[in-house]
Amino acid sequence: MKSKAFMILKNALLNNNLYSIRIENGKIAEITDNCNDGFDCKGLLVLPGLIDIHSHGFYGMDTMDATLNDIACKLATKGTTSWLPTTMTASFDDLKKVTESSLKSSGCNILGFHLEGPFISTEYKGAQNENHIRVADFDELKSYKNVRMITVAPEIDGNMDFVKKAAEAGYIVSLGHTAANYETACKAFDKGASCVTHMYNAMPAFHHRDTGVIGAAFMKKQYAQIICDGLHVSKPAILTAYKMLGPERMILISDSIRPAGLSDGNYESGGLSVKLQNGECRLKDGNLAGSVASLLDCVKKAIEFGIPFNDAVRMASRTPAELLNINKGIVDVGYDADLILTDNNINLKHVFIGGKQYI
Repeated sequence: MKSKAFMILKNALLNNNLYSIRIENGKIAEITDNCNDGFDCKGLLVLPGLIDIHSHGFYGMDTMDATLNDIACKLATKGTTSWLPTTMTASFDDLKKVTESSLKSSGCNILGFHLEGPFISTEYKGAQNENHIRVADFDELKSYKNVRMITVAPEIDGNMDFVKKAAEAGYIVSLGHTAANYETACKAFDKGASCVTHMYNAMPAFHHRDTGVIGAAFMKKQYAQIICDGLHVSKPAILTAYKMLGPERMILISDSIRPAGLSDGNYESGGLSVKLQNGECRLKDGNLAGSVASLLDCVKKAIEFGIPFNDAVRMASRTPAELLNINKGIVDVGYDADLILTDNNINLKHVFIGGKQYI
């Protein structure tokens, strides 16, 4: 009989105690008192690998280039072990080409696509190309391969019916780049939407007489993505969202774009010109585009803002895993062995994906 592929991580700090973690066939098979054999973690923290459900690219590469494996390899070096390649608002042909790309990866797990548009509002388009915004079309969505999540503005005529059809078909429908008021957002959640795309950004502000999508997500107990890079959302707003949603429904995202990891300069993202300067990436009109942060950077920022360590990690691992309904995001027996090892300051030291050491 062929022996099972396995490895042991010893001296792994988990819940303030040292353990050995036995991995078999890419899953955590056993967590026991520390033993003498295996890869020596030397007392480093062992955390679940991070899951970024909203990232467009990194290091000069973009999902729209269809270079998914190259991006996945770079993301893995930053502690992201699973990723939804996120598209920009683009033509049908461009989106079809990208979504037909292979999801095979030698870096982080590629779990399927997040289509951020084209079914969004021109009023709240943000850093999306207005020329390609269109009314939601379920037949168009079905023609794309491997789509896991779709961002929609539900207030546009025809889009509410799309929300219902997409949710019933198993897509995760997220409300974003939208002018929807509270009542419309609540109706969309009742139709099957279950998430908000980068809450606070590209939507009406939380007003005391019309709380919009933000208040609807709270009242309907839905998930919400938050860009926690310290620029897109202020510290008080981050902490308010945390109190409203809790770590079970607030999901940290990077929303990283092509210039992330690069030096200051002028770049292209989604067909639009952007300028990176002093850690901020902006459009020509001065508005923020996506971020240049990694998801691990966002976890660190959340902790810096005052969110408890374990909750900050959860919101970038277990919570997105629960939204996606995947067997990841928890360091426990039976879960996928996607793990990161860090020091006490969350400086990344090692990455394991499916039980195999990546760095």
